Amino acid sequence: MTHRMEAKSRKAEDEVTACGDGMSEAASFEDEDQLQNDKEEALRAVQKNGYALGFVSRQLQNDREVVLAAVQQNGLALEKASDALRNDKEVVLAAVKRSPLSLEFASQEMQNERDLVVVASLKDGRALQFASEELRRNSELLIDLGARHAECLKWAAQELMYSKRFWVQMVKRDGRALRYAPSVFHKDRDVAIFAMRKYGLMLSCLSEELRDDERVVKAAVAQQGAALQFASLRLRRTKEIVMEAVLQNAASLRYAAPEYRTDPEAMAAHGFSEDRAKGR
Repeated sequence: MTHRMEAKSRKAEDEVTACGDGMSEAASFEDEDQLQNDKEEALRAVQKNGYALGFVSRQLQNDREVVLAAVQQNGLALEKASDALRNDKEVVLAAVKRSPLSLEFASQEMQNERDLVVVASLKDGRALQFASEELRRNSELLIDLGARHAECLKWAAQELMYSKRFWVQMVKRDGRALRYAPSVFHKDRDVAIFAMRKYGLMLSCLSEELRDDERVVKAAVAQQGAALQFASLRLRRTKEIVMEAVLQNAASLRYAAPEYRTDPEAMAAHGFSEDRAKGR
């Protein structure tokens, strides 16, 4: 399933949850002229169920007070607002605060508003797919969002997704972002080293070749000794690597080749690391 299909499926689930039993209540108004044209009745209805906005007149779908009330109850009601109000920043902000995926129904101009996109994406990373192409290819914005909500990285523009420079900068901020990089960068030594220096356990994401690379693995275990468990068998038998891991985290000795569990130097490093952790 593609990311977009996955997002659409999850969005549908969100709509059902948000709507609940209230949808039948909204539907019951469909033929009532009073709801269609009476602002006070419309306000009462959308305050109970934002989807009732779909059953009022076009004039009321263009009424700022009614639409604000609707999107504050359910942001996805933005879909039923007039074009003018889907281009109103305050209305769109209220909608995305309530339901981040409502960014889909905002005007193109609003989808290019950086602050609106940030609010929506930090609440739900999937919202970024509805941002403008211009924002999705803004490396500064994507690095900032990715460091705060890594799921956003799924929706970066293609030119960023396959940019080595972007991924180097991204993993320098947060090594865990490597899990969202295309597989080609799981084989890239430069990207790997920068990622390991920030979050060693991402060694698990790397290619077999890089998990057998001494420089890459040393960077990983120096940051998190437990990363030793993801190293190749050859490196789990390499004394320099094992000692680096044990000195960082005494418990990582369990991931070394069996012979190190009785090795005097490894045991000494284990004791030193435990004492340091206990503040002795």
